[in-house]
Amino acid sequence: MKAPGHERWRHDTVDVLGIRVSRVDATVLRSFVAEAVASRTTLTITFANPDYVLKAQKDDELRGLMNGFDLNLADGWGVVLAARVFGRPVPGRMANDDLTDDLFGQPAAEGWRVFLFGNAPGVAEAAAANVRAWYPGLTIAGTLHGHWADEHGRIPAATAERLVDEINAASPDILHVGLGTPLQQRFVAEYRDRLTAPVIITCGAYFEHLAERRDYYPTWVLRLRIGFLYRLAREPRRLWRRYTIELGSYLVRVLAHRVRAR
Repeated sequence: MKAPGHERWRHDTVDVLGIRVSRVDATVLRSFVAEAVASRTTLTITFANPDYVLKAQKDDELRGLMNGFDLNLADGWGVVLAARVFGRPVPGRMANDDLTDDLFGQPAAEGWRVFLFGNAPGVAEAAAANVRAWYPGLTIAGTLHGHWADEHGRIPAATAERLVDEINAASPDILHVGLGTPLQQRFVAEYRDRLTAPVIITCGAYFEHLAERRDYYPTWVLRLRIGFLYRLAREPRRLWRRYTIELGSYLVRVLAHRVRAR
């Protein structure tokens, strides 16, 4: 596994409970992506939200996987708040949904090829159809669903090699990997040296949002910074524990860490 921090991608970070979170804004992100595509130098990007940070506290593998990415962007106001509490604020929330214009508008303008890999069968195709309509000129090099894991939650090596070959055959400049955490981070870590796409971005369930509508979060939700409540209202059974018990535990750990640091 390549170590993070290639000279081209040196930037300031903040430690959020063991996760190295990047202190960059969308302008820096776009410049890094452009340089990676132009130089064909690998740039890996993932996202840190409170749920992942909390799990990484107890999971050494997940913590190592996330810290092995070149950029680890703040996904969620809980991470933004933690960075402020620790005295090293990040520019703002930078989840996939916040960066749609950057992730697809920039490739459309530059003529780059984008590949969507992940989520349930049919979702990536629906997302691809929408982003093509929203960003005229965008080239979708290909799509693949992400339901390949075995009963142990891992993609068998032979299957992964075949998927890598299929992705490489499409010659994408940017690869979005939506397999869920930690499977997506593990896939990128294990195959980044075999994947020819210079920019590789994890995205969780992002394709589901793109398949539905361009602005997944209404403007008033983003303005009030209550995206987590909006998602909880939409998927209460799946998310209630994450946004109640686990979020409370995360905030307690952040405050305790701050007190110890003082």
